[in-house]
Amino acid sequence: MTVHAPVSPSGLAATQRRKAITAACIGNFIEYYDFVVYGYFASVIAKLFFPSGDTAASLLLTFAAFAVSYAARPLGAVIFSHLGDKHGRRTPLAVSVILIAVSTTVIGLLPTYDAIGIAAPIILTGARMVQGIAVGGEYGGATSFIAEYANRRRGYYTGWQTFTIGLALFTGGAIATVLTASLSEQALSAWGWRLPFLVGVPLGLIGLYLRMRLDETPHFLAAKENTEVVRAPVMAGIRRQWRSLLIGMGVVVTPAICIYVLFVYTPTYLGQVVGHSRFEAQAANLAGLAFYCVLIPLFARLSDRIGRKPLMIAGTVALVVLAYPAFLMLGSAHVAVVVSGLCLLGLAFAPHSAVMLAVVAELFPTTVRYTGLSLSLNIPVTLLGGTAPLIATFLISRSENTAAPAFFVMAGAIVSLVAALAARETAHSDLIAA
Repeated sequence: MTVHAPVSPSGLAATQRRKAITAACIGNFIEYYDFVVYGYFASVIAKLFFPSGDTAASLLLTFAAFAVSYAARPLGAVIFSHLGDKHGRRTPLAVSVILIAVSTTVIGLLPTYDAIGIAAPIILTGARMVQGIAVGGEYGGATSFIAEYANRRRGYYTGWQTFTIGLALFTGGAIATVLTASLSEQALSAWGWRLPFLVGVPLGLIGLYLRMRLDETPHFLAAKENTEVVRAPVMAGIRRQWRSLLIGMGVVVTPAICIYVLFVYTPTYLGQVVGHSRFEAQAANLAGLAFYCVLIPLFARLSDRIGRKPLMIAGTVALVVLAYPAFLMLGSAHVAVVVSGLCLLGLAFAPHSAVMLAVVAELFPTTVRYTGLSLSLNIPVTLLGGTAPLIATFLISRSENTAAPAFFVMAGAIVSLVAALAARETAHSDLIAA
């Protein structure tokens, strides 16, 4: 039986709510910032940590270390969601931001293969694994925290968490582009590539400081007071909420594909497939990202007024219709046409992306919300996000059609459209308590 929360955070001061949202979002920013920085400097890292006579083999090993973080995410989701649903959201979020910041810093300070031998790639891979475990618990916990503090403006406030993903990708890409353009190849390999990773030190300290000063969410405190906290939230979540889990994972399929195809794979696609220079490819990608970021808060706020389902349906249908024409535009030799194509994709993707976190948070009761969010977010990202560049490249090579990645995007949008139609409208209801 569905019971709604007996407590509401509506009485919280606006400053307290903003502080909670900022603290929750900062870990998300560090996660995706590190992701894009590692990708941009993969070729440098390959030479320094995986030396080989075969450049392709070195790069492959570098991306294998990168993939380890994705394989570790479900493990992190299980560990942290158990703690978060049984003991509260605050402590797991503090631990996760420490682990993310420390592992990012370790990568930035790590001696190369020439200095410490085989220990260098082993430590690098270990740091990536720790990051993956922390991120697996970070995303769902941060979303739970925001949703349970946000009252009836859950769409708007969780939308800022999605905004930080785009902001992190933009910031990491911009810093990498500036460093690549301003430093010589020798300076970049010697010390320049380390600078973006070391930014994780102050960001991690700020995030930890903010999170340690937060109170537990009112919804979890109410569940604890009413003895509704379950002993084994992961098993309870899977057994009792399997339908919500399927819908949640279906909703996340589109963002899992689009974030990585549209904003991470695009610079490589524009450079290697279309033939633009590195600067043109990165500049076009940053322009598309900036446009997408501007749209997120607007659609998120709109969802609190008109509901989540209309925006999810509109966004997924738009992707099905516009993805292929937009990818044809990306194949243009003119940068302005490429930017227009990226903006068109961003416009189609933004309505669904903006409300995705609110929708998934509202599917689950407080007792297993951390678990439901963590599994719904991490499983599709592990299966589809981490493999998206590989799938896109495979589609192009097999079909000999440079616009073939559009079919991957369209397939994901259809899955999410079905999930959106199956989901109930929750924008104007209280969060479920038990």
